[in-house]
Amino acid sequence: MYSSGDQIIHPRYGAGTIVGKKKLTFKGKTRSYHVVELVGNRGEVMIPVEVATDMNIRPAIEDLTIIEEVFALPPAQLSDDYRTRQAKIQKQIQTREPHAMAEALRDLYWREQNDKLTSVELKMKSSLIKMLSHEIAVICAETTVEKANSQLMGMLHRMIQRDEPESDEPESA
Repeated sequence: MYSSGDQIIHPRYGAGTIVGKKKLTFKGKTRSYHVVELVGNRGEVMIPVEVATDMNIRPAIEDLTIIEEVFALPPAQLSDDYRTRQAKIQKQIQTREPHAMAEALRDLYWREQNDKLTSVELKMKSSLIKMLSHEIAVICAETTVEKANSQLMGMLHRMIQRDEPESDEPESA
């Protein structure tokens, strides 16, 4: 189970740190709650202890290795059919798993370099950047969401620069 100091990802509210427990009585029934401080000064959320595992809450990643490993791999070829492409990306987002989200972001970011994204895909990309930035911010002490976002964008830019094909044009003498 979770305890104070654990960094978690809530499926709806995102990344946060458990800062304590609180007992509250409602309609004569006393329940224990985890108090979670959300990253980015977005407030607190209370999660009933007895249902925390049923709510698809998961521990935050421990470091950036998962994201770095995904970004080191070549991007997947996304379908030319926007419906198929968006369904695949949406499915990856819905898992809320960092590996799947990093893959989706890598693939969208790569596609954007070579082709135009639809407005839905731009929103998906933005959402993925936000979710992964929040996760990075919660695991890196003293890192703001803005710094985490910059770090993530830097990783994406390096990925693109690394994978750009070299020019085949001969050098002029």
